[in-house]
Amino acid sequence: MLACGTPDAVDRYRQAKQAAARTVLEAKTRVWEEFGEAMEEDYRSASKRFWQTVRRLRRGKQYSANTVYSAGGELLTSTTGDIVGRWKKYFEDLLNPTDLPSNEEAEAGVSEVDSSITQAKVTEVVQAPLQWQGAGVMDEIRPALSTSNL
Repeated sequence: MLACGTPDAVDRYRQAKQAAARTVLEAKTRVWEEFGEAMEEDYRSASKRFWQTVRRLRRGKQYSANTVYSAGGELLTSTTGDIVGRWKKYFEDLLNPTDLPSNEEAEAGVSEVDSSITQAKVTEVVQAPLQWQGAGVMDEIRPALSTSNL
C-alpha cells in the first residue's frame, strides 16, 4: 500500500486487514469453544483447569528474565535497570574505544602480517572490484586487512 499509494492498493490493504481480523476472531472463538467442551467432558478436573486458566489470563503475558554478565563476570538478573545499563556500557565501549593502539604499535603489528601479501597486491585488488566476486582473491587478502594496517 505504501509503495504504490493507489486507491486500489489501499482497498486491497483494508480487505486484507479485515480478513486477518476475521481469521483471528474465528480462531479465538474456536479455542474458547474447545475449552468449554474440554471443561464439560472432564468435569472432575474442570474446576482446577478453569482456575488455572483464570490465573494465567490475569497474569497477562509473562516475559522471561534475561540474564547478562557484567564487565566483572557477575551474572545480572534484574529485569531492566542493571541489564540495560550493562548493554549501554557495552555498546559505548564498542563504539567509542579508549584503548586505541598508538602509531608505533600499529606499525609493529604490520610487521607481524604475512609478508606474501604486498601493498601492490592490495592496491591491485582494490582497484579491480569485479575480481572481488571470485572467492580466491578475497580469501587471500581478508586475514591481512584490518583498520590498524590501513
